[in-house]
Amino acid sequence: MKRGLLVMHYGTPSSIEDVLPYYTHIRRGRPPAPEQLKDLVDRYEAIGGPSPLTKISEDQAAAIGEGLKARGVDAKVYIGTKHTTPFVADAVRQMAADGVDEAVGVVLAPHFSTYSIAAYRKYAEEAKPESMKLDIVERWGTLPALIEGLAARVSEQMQGWNPEETLVIFSAHSLPEKIVANGDPYKDELLETSRLVAEKSGVPHWTFAFQSASQTGEPWLGPDILDVISENAKDYKNVIACTVGFVSDHLEVLYDLGIEARDRCNELGLNFRRAATIGADPKIMDALAAVAAEHFAGQHL
Repeated sequence: MKRGLLVMHYGTPSSIEDVLPYYTHIRRGRPPAPEQLKDLVDRYEAIGGPSPLTKISEDQAAAIGEGLKARGVDAKVYIGTKHTTPFVADAVRQMAADGVDEAVGVVLAPHFSTYSIAAYRKYAEEAKPESMKLDIVERWGTLPALIEGLAARVSEQMQGWNPEETLVIFSAHSLPEKIVANGDPYKDELLETSRLVAEKSGVPHWTFAFQSASQTGEPWLGPDILDVISENAKDYKNVIACTVGFVSDHLEVLYDLGIEARDRCNELGLNFRRAATIGADPKIMDALAAVAAEHFAGQHL
C-alpha cells in the first residue's frame, strides 16, 4: 500500500499581483470592486508584501511528515490550499496519479466548522478516486501540545506585567452567525481551547473575541476584538492578544492583530503585546503527526 499525507491550508497570494485572482476566487469568481481590491492590497503592503503563510505551512507539513516517519509511517507529503494553487483537489489528483491507496488529511486549523474543515473534506473527497482511502483529522483544538504551546506563548508575553492589570484576549476568525443556528460547534470549540490555555497559563483575566469578519451584508459572529478592547480599556492597563484559531503568521494575524488591534490599544492608552503563533513548533507538529498516525492505523481496523 502506498500512503500519502494531505496537508491543507487557506492559501495566500504569492505576490501583490496575485491578490486580484486570489480575492476573486474567495468571492467565488466575482471580481472585487476597485476599492475592495485597493483595501486588501493596502493591507498586504502594510505587512511588507505577501504573507509568510505558504512557507510556514510547508514547514508545518514537512514536520508532520517527519513525525510520521519517526513512527514508522512512510507517507509522501502533499499540500493543497483552499484559494490558491495547488488547490486541494489538485493535490488529491496528484496523490491518485502517484498511486496513493491510503491517505490522511490534516487541515492547519484546529477547530471544526462547516465553513472550514467540512469544506476542505468536501474538496478532497470529491477529487479522490473511490479506491483511495482518505481520513480527515477533523479537530485538534484540545491537543495537549497545542494547549501547552499557546500557554507558554501567553506566559512569555506576560513577563514584566502585572497579571491583575492585564487582559488576555483569545481570538479566531469570525464566521457568519447562521452557523450557530445550524448547530456548528466552531464557537464552542474555540471557547474550550481558550479556557484550557487560560488555565494552563494561569492568567486571572481573559476573554474571547472574534476578528477579521468579512463585509458580506449578513451578520457575523462577535464580539469583534476591536470592540472588546474598547469596552475593557477602563479596567486594564495591558492587553495580550493570542489567536487560538490561526496557527501561522498571515494577514489576519500580522495586520488585524499586529496593526489594527495594536493601534486601537495605543489610541486608548493601553500597552499591547501579541503572543506568537505556533508556526512549525516541533512538539505541536509531532503531536499532530501522532494523531495522523492513529488515523492511518485506523484504516486497517
